[in-house]
Amino acid sequence: MTAAYAPSRDLVSKVRRRLTQERLARPARLAFEQPILSVTFDDFPATAADVGARVLERHGARGTYYASAGMAHVSGPCGPGFAPADIVRLTNTGHEIGCHTSTHADCAQRDIFSNLDDLARNRDALLAMGARPPRTHAYPYGETTSELKDNLPARFLSARGILPGLNVGPTDLAQLRAYPLFGAGGLARVANALTTAAKRNAWVIGFTHDISDTPSPWGTSAADLEDLLRTARKLGFLVLPVTSALEKRIA
Repeated sequence: MTAAYAPSRDLVSKVRRRLTQERLARPARLAFEQPILSVTFDDFPATAADVGARVLERHGARGTYYASAGMAHVSGPCGPGFAPADIVRLTNTGHEIGCHTSTHADCAQRDIFSNLDDLARNRDALLAMGARPPRTHAYPYGETTSELKDNLPARFLSARGILPGLNVGPTDLAQLRAYPLFGAGGLARVANALTTAAKRNAWVIGFTHDISDTPSPWGTSAADLEDLLRTARKLGFLVLPVTSALEKRIA
């Protein structure tokens, strides 16, 4: 089992992250006809492909699975990793497979050439597993640099970070905002975000890892995911994968 990595949280790192977030690499102004929720799974553990997919499908929804090819069949802090068969099954049932780099390395700690090579190797590996060409990317640990954002391959329509916020109005498509569906107060914050987003026809992205009755500290219980989807439906949300949500933009 691989140990959990945590990027530095010192003051310098925090300032760098904030400056990187504020640097708009792909500025856009987003507007939608109705509010949208995207449920995304990072890495992704086998339970997300199994339990997570079944929960979404019961609600007529589909999710985005950010896959790191190097984590296939690898057990980590969130449990066993996905298998290539999961890629095929998820793709065939309408879920989206996104890019999460091949090595799941901290992109902020590597040069631009290493990062771009890692993205290309992940694309090739996912295609070999049966995925369609990934059109969206999520930065491992939410870590990126202005240089990587500026040079994000054109095949990616978007890239997702982990800083919370609604995606509406002025937005950076190279670092979409997202709410964790785990951790102390995480689900309460995203519930509040849904209420606000419903009034503004905004796009909310949630991210998690494993899905089970006894999730890891970075995962979500199946019951909590069910509750989130029920709340979203009651508020009039569409629940769509990331790229499908972006295609719903009217501005």
